[in-house]
Amino acid sequence: MGVDKTSLDCFRREGKKLHPLPSYAYGRPPLEYWLTRWGTCTTLPVTKSPQEVVNKAHELHKGDCFGEYDLINNNCEHFASFCQTGVRASAQTALVSACKGKIKKAKEWLAIYIAIDL
Repeated sequence: MGVDKTSLDCFRREGKKLHPLPSYAYGRPPLEYWLTRWGTCTTLPVTKSPQEVVNKAHELHKGDCFGEYDLINNNCEHFASFCQTGVRASAQTALVSACKGKIKKAKEWLAIYIAIDL
């Protein structure tokens, strides 16, 4: 399962209700990025015109070459940021990945502590 091509109305639709399509801002200064709600902007610069972004999305979809969907490592935000900037990035999942790394280190430390204490 990779990227599905759909219309904006189908993307926005939940039952009979059409949800607004939020904008996503690129090239924001770091302070603004950290003070803004997650998932609304990035510090990654705009590197392509709108037509280049659409062309890249069509190319990746047609060739089915963006890879298997993965919630943390390869999701729709990764796809969109790659089409716009050439970088696979997801601020939303970066936080989850960072937390997973901290939890792993904490478990390792706890295992060492318990082994020493016994």
